Amino acid sequence: MITPRTVIGARFMKAGRMYFFETRGVDDVDLNDFVIVRTELGEDAARVAILPTDSPLVMIDPPLGNVVRKATGADLFAMNKHKRMEEDATRAAAEMARARNLPVKILGADWQFDGSSLVFFFSSNERPDLSELNAALAAHFGTRIEFRRMGARDETKVMTGVGTCGRELCCSSWLDKFSNISIRMAKDQDLPLNQSKLTGVCGRLKCCLIYELETYQEVKGKLPKLGDTFHIPSCVSGSCGTSGCATTQGVNVVKESIVVGMVDGTRKELTATELGVSFTAIPAHTKGVGSYGSDEIPRQERPTPISEAGEGQRKRRRRRGKRRGGRGAPPS
Repeated sequence: MITPRTVIGARFMKAGRMYFFETRGVDDVDLNDFVIVRTELGEDAARVAILPTDSPLVMIDPPLGNVVRKATGADLFAMNKHKRMEEDATRAAAEMARARNLPVKILGADWQFDGSSLVFFFSSNERPDLSELNAALAAHFGTRIEFRRMGARDETKVMTGVGTCGRELCCSSWLDKFSNISIRMAKDQDLPLNQSKLTGVCGRLKCCLIYELETYQEVKGKLPKLGDTFHIPSCVSGSCGTSGCATTQGVNVVKESIVVGMVDGTRKELTATELGVSFTAIPAHTKGVGSYGSDEIPRQERPTPISEAGEGQRKRRRRRGKRRGGRGAPPS
């Protein structure tokens, strides 16, 4: 018999990945409280996101470690001190990298709570040799140094910013996992294929293109397609005397209605209720979300190209036959 384990869900950083830790008797915690946890890398501070539970449905990953204690006043003071030290470490690492003419951009730093290691996040278009910089930083800070390379989306997540909607970026405020975004999602939602409108601050396709995708697929999948000819509900048993008295001329997903052209030349707008079409409720989006590895940084993503006008045409294939005047041509 498997004994259920009581775990809590916590995050090391805002909008970071959710990790689970065995409580080991530390159950007196509330949401957004800080706790000190122990992992293979040492002790660190995390913010509680899921209260203690033994439900196997909640714990989607095995526990990463265990909870040592609820953060005390001294722990909170040490966390604020590390926060200031991270800003100084970022500036110092950027100056050292600039002095050595390394093609890297230092994005931030993260001190381990117990001071056993210092992690630097960087981005670069090349593969620089950071061994000399690693040794210099280790001598300067007197601790173990790690470097983690970040992609375009992860760089924006760390640097934060404001989107075109006027709100803080989703990836830096609440989105903990990146989805696989493609240009087909914009096509399914009838969005104009304008690169400046579809790309975000990171230069990749916007993550919000997937938020309403399943709703559009559900509505457009059950309503008549453009060009379909059918009998409207008021036309009983084909009393109009034609193969179809209405032709779909437009679909409005937001209003859940269609515009049809009648055989007499008039146009009507029919709602899904009038057509007898019902839709199932769309649950919280979970499809297409990739999980990270053992750390907070996923693999570096490649830019998604957006085809412009004329690029989608098929290229002419060369004939595999022998060219005129070639090696195998008959003598003239």
